[in-house]
Amino acid sequence: MLHKKKIKIVIVEDDKYYNQMLSRYVKNICNNSVQKNFDCEIQSYYNAHECIEELDDDTDFMILDYFLENKEEDDVLSAEDVIKEAKIHCPDCKIIVVSAMRNAHKAAELMKSGIYEYVDKNVNTTNRIGSLLQKALYQEVA
Repeated sequence: MLHKKKIKIVIVEDDKYYNQMLSRYVKNICNNSVQKNFDCEIQSYYNAHECIEELDDDTDFMILDYFLENKEEDDVLSAEDVIKEAKIHCPDCKIIVVSAMRNAHKAAELMKSGIYEYVDKNVNTTNRIGSLLQKALYQEVA
């Protein structure tokens, strides 16, 4: 019997609709009939604080919105805040930052900080995230 590798994916997006859409999309990509070598666990957070508090050392992938508004605490954290914590708790985690800000300078800074990829929010965002996740998963078995 083939032993499946456990993969933990975290989605951090404050827009509830977009978060749910991304979560469903990632679940479809990680479906057992598609990814036979992996057993994927997907966790979703609506704010950075919650993600940081519950961040596990065994997180493999993170899909992270750049601006994360927390309506409960009336503040906004950036992806950079979450990335700093992720580098402490799960330094091998591949982080994909997703943003609508389209700032090439900020994207370059984030890439230099060690994120896996930066993706602009547009009509092709989910396809891009899907291809990045599949590429990274295949690198896991290679």
